[in-house]
Amino acid sequence: MTIDDLIAALHATADRALSPLALRVFGPDRTPPPSPAQVEAFEAEIGAPLPDEYREFLLRCNGGNLDGYQFDGPTPEGEWTAVVSRVGGLRDERHLSLRSARASYQGYEVQIPRALVWIMGDPGGNAICLGLTGAHRGRVYFWVHDEGPDPDSWDGAVETAGNVVLLANSFADFIAGLRARDE
Repeated sequence: MTIDDLIAALHATADRALSPLALRVFGPDRTPPPSPAQVEAFEAEIGAPLPDEYREFLLRCNGGNLDGYQFDGPTPEGEWTAVVSRVGGLRDERHLSLRSARASYQGYEVQIPRALVWIMGDPGGNAICLGLTGAHRGRVYFWVHDEGPDPDSWDGAVETAGNVVLLANSFADFIAGLRARDE
């Protein structure tokens, strides 16, 4: 899959949510992508610039629901499968909002290491995250929500979290590993 394929799949899922009549009358149900100024404001909020590949994606697509897609390894650390049902954006809908996810997972109670940012979710509450800083920058990770880190040994870092798995060394590599589940 390419980034263009991902954007087309997000648009197709949004269009399927409309009745055929509504689609003919009102056109596609798509949220316009954020402006460069909106992306810059988000980067200021998170305290880091977004990796270039993801930033370009976000400037072309504001996320949405995704039906029946999954990532299948191999990953740099072995085989892994991750289902993707939600793709975040700078949107108002809480379940699709990068800001809302950040507040939930990295607000008062930090659950996802701050070196990462939630960008996608699976149906079970797990997260696909993007590295923002240091050796993690640009890499894509899977965060397992029900296997939290040991509070006695977790220092907030990705390496000590224990519930973070490296999926791909870049956003493009992650997208290349996505496929429709019925393939």
